Amino acid sequence: MKRTRAVTAAAVMIVAGILTGGCTSAPHDRAAESPAATGPTRAGADRTAAREPEACRGGTYTWFNLRQESVINGVAEAQSLTGSGRVTKPIRRLRTDPASVVTEGVDLDPDLVLHSLGTKLGLVSADDDPKWGSALGEPGTYAPLDEPLGQVSDVKGSVRLVSFSFFGLIDADFRYTCAGGGRPVIGHVSTWGSSGGGAVNCDETLSKDASAAAHEAVRLSCPR
Repeated sequence: MKRTRAVTAAAVMIVAGILTGGCTSAPHDRAAESPAATGPTRAGADRTAAREPEACRGGTYTWFNLRQESVINGVAEAQSLTGSGRVTKPIRRLRTDPASVVTEGVDLDPDLVLHSLGTKLGLVSADDDPKWGSALGEPGTYAPLDEPLGQVSDVKGSVRLVSFSFFGLIDADFRYTCAGGGRPVIGHVSTWGSSGGGAVNCDETLSKDASAAAHEAVRLSCPR
């Protein structure tokens, strides 16, 4: 099993008068890969030609157009509660885009690419073994959906609550340059770091420091 590191996310808003909060988690280990397609193949020369060439080892990564933001990836319907109770409305997934590492023309080891990005973001050390993980979502994996809020108590009057799930989206372009020179490899990474969840009260105005995910949950699920 690969090592992962916990990543701290921005705190989600707290519903006034109700025990709520956000929790975050590090990305899961690599998802199981799909079985390779089977069927008739041509001669070895054709099989070799169909494969992308591998890049040199020990090259240098240069990162640019780096973008990080907290985005909503799941939301539940509003649920009315009085006094105390349990939030039971399930969270439905909003995003279906998995993490990915894409390169132009030349194959690069995704573990090495993500390790370089994780190092730049301060999530792992440059001395760490890339095979131990990068604290980033690996290609083909999805940011997890957080569980519904759960038990709520000490509610004053009646409230309408909406549970939501969020993750830290990370998009970046990179250039990989071999030590001996030559044409660099250009690539793009779309992945995620931390993830978590929270809840909003549809009957209260969000504070100025509320996350974009909280605002989106209100827009999507709070009754007009």
